Amino acid sequence: MRWDWLFVRRNNGPMTPPVSILLPSEVLLSGPAPHALRLGLLAPLSGLLGVAGPAIINCAILAGEEIARATETVLELVLVDAGGMPETVAREVDLLVGAGLVNGLVGTHTSNVRVAVEARVADRVPYVFTPPHDFSRASAGSVFLGSDPKEHLRQPIAWLARNRRITRWALIGSDYVWPRQVHRAATTVLRELGQRIVLDRLVPMGQVDTAELVAATRHAGADAILVSLVGRDGIEFHRGVTELDAGQSFLRLCTALDENCLIAVGGDSSGELYSAMPTFLQQGDDRHLRLLESYVARFGLTAPLPGSYAEGCYDGVHVLAALCLSGLLATNSAASAAEQLFAASTGIPRDGSELGFDLSRHPMRLARANDTDLEIVGMPSGV
Repeated sequence: MRWDWLFVRRNNGPMTPPVSILLPSEVLLSGPAPHALRLGLLAPLSGLLGVAGPAIINCAILAGEEIARATETVLELVLVDAGGMPETVAREVDLLVGAGLVNGLVGTHTSNVRVAVEARVADRVPYVFTPPHDFSRASAGSVFLGSDPKEHLRQPIAWLARNRRITRWALIGSDYVWPRQVHRAATTVLRELGQRIVLDRLVPMGQVDTAELVAATRHAGADAILVSLVGRDGIEFHRGVTELDAGQSFLRLCTALDENCLIAVGGDSSGELYSAMPTFLQQGDDRHLRLLESYVARFGLTAPLPGSYAEGCYDGVHVLAALCLSGLLATNSAASAAEQLFAASTGIPRDGSELGFDLSRHPMRLARANDTDLEIVGMPSGV
């Protein structure tokens, strides 16, 4: 694994950052840091979501620097590769938590890793999980920032059914925690909207056979595919659809496709590839534009694109730091403390101004691929 891009970013940025990026081996050797706020950053540097890892880490650094400046806190991020096998990641996190080396965890990774980490951490430190999540909420120490499957699906599917005259759906996803929940939620949502499911397939991770899936979809007579193949598997599927010249055979609605993944696909110009995510680079609200301006000023125009996963991690670092600095954890679980923060706060001051990091649920937005861009076609709730 190469770490050189990270250290170049740390040492040669536009300013000396008030945030340190540490590896688990470093903190295991050095021991606790009583005068610093030390947060475990669980980010995918390999595996299914590895393509989004560099942007996720950049956004974590950006958030950490804002927090350090605003609160005059020494802040350290302990970087754990969350792209490995769930139990391997969980054991590494368990070592950090058990030795008292981190004050909390923020994770932007797959749900199977979250389940394993929760089981090991067992509420000993707050754990902020930022991507869309499955329905289970077994731990009072966990804070979920993303949407659940029904929140994620209902409005985008309704918009497409109404505006694209879709009636017959194939469900194709990865065979692990979150896509299974997506399929269950989709079954309910589609039936409520008068839609029909003609194919339901969960694919073992790393074993995507695009030609077979396309043939099965055509044989079933589907108008559209709900794709919940995650990260690298989704990239391979969409590449394969283009190579098979099947891009216009059916509409594809994705639940885990951001701009970095679309670039890795090589773009798509079929006009039939859609993504439902809480944020996209091209949205024009003031809060999002300020975040992009800060990101470009810090990392430059050639940095990895800060897509929805990365922006979620940005919010997650802010939320975790706010929890740790608030004093609420002394008498409340992380989930209860977060609810109090969500009700009371709109953001942490940044350089005397209000950046306004988001503590509320993002409404789902729907975008269509145009080459390597995701162009918003509407917020389904308002269309």
